[in-house]
Amino acid sequence: MPVLFLLFGTTFIWAMLLVCNRIALTSFDIDPYAMTCWQLVFGGIALVLLAPGRSIPWRQFTLPINWAYGFLRVMTGVTWTASLLYISAPESGILSQTGMPLAALAATFVLGRAPGRYEWFGHAILICGALWLAWHLPGGFGNPAVLLMLASEITAISSSVLAELHPDNQIKDTWAHLRFTGVLLLITASIFLIVPPLIALISPVPIPYISTSGLFGTETLIAGLLIGILFRGPAMVLSLRSIKTAGIEKYILSTSVLPFVLLGLEMVAAQFGLTPMPTHDSVFWISSLLVMIGIIQITVSKHRHAAKRRAQDRIAATAATPENAG
Repeated sequence: MPVLFLLFGTTFIWAMLLVCNRIALTSFDIDPYAMTCWQLVFGGIALVLLAPGRSIPWRQFTLPINWAYGFLRVMTGVTWTASLLYISAPESGILSQTGMPLAALAATFVLGRAPGRYEWFGHAILICGALWLAWHLPGGFGNPAVLLMLASEITAISSSVLAELHPDNQIKDTWAHLRFTGVLLLITASIFLIVPPLIALISPVPIPYISTSGLFGTETLIAGLLIGILFRGPAMVLSLRSIKTAGIEKYILSTSVLPFVLLGLEMVAAQFGLTPMPTHDSVFWISSLLVMIGIIQITVSKHRHAAKRRAQDRIAATAATPENAG
């Protein structure tokens, strides 16, 4: 049960982060690129300084795997935030479901954990839900948000694989893990500052706001400080802990409820005039229904597959006992 709370707590914090980003983008004079950078800076510093008296883990700043992770997180954050300029947060949540089949492929070919045979049917339904929504967006599949969210999910899954394999994500010391997470956030922020031209070059669509020109805007700094400490840092901590505890597949599966959490939070924000009131038509609800059916199919399949493997393991253990061996 604690693992379940951890997984859905992680999803809720990410939903809060996304909705707060959308509020900042739609209601205030915020530079999106600079705000994301400051979120990482302030969130990272807060985590590194959480354990007074401990030395700063400088070695972490020299590890190539940390910089690779940071770059992937930069691309994930930039592309998802950019998509919010074209679609609502709940719509971005629907498109993000393409991450689930990508996670299954990564688990199969990289981590050596192939899903059950019937689980792929659930992934196919999820993809249908995302495609249905994308097809009905303004411009259809050519809408910038479609490519941006696909890029976001590819880089998110890649960084999640790195996180599961990262030896420093396996440490049990809570304070050391917090500081390790803070270092990753600071590295990611450094990449934000260093390589805007590279991000613009490899982005699937032009992103007009990739620039450090608005770095020191007052509202941008305040938004980065508050969202970074309250949501970005905790979201990163919980994500790494979830991946470590449950594995990438269950972590991504738990985020499948993100569109519905986002919808509820965005409706609350709209009641206070912070975001436009979401007005979703039948296309959104059909997509949501397909996503939900896919989630149910994947969950049931995972449960049956796990039960089958446990039964096989018990049979194998019984067959290997001395009395049976003789």
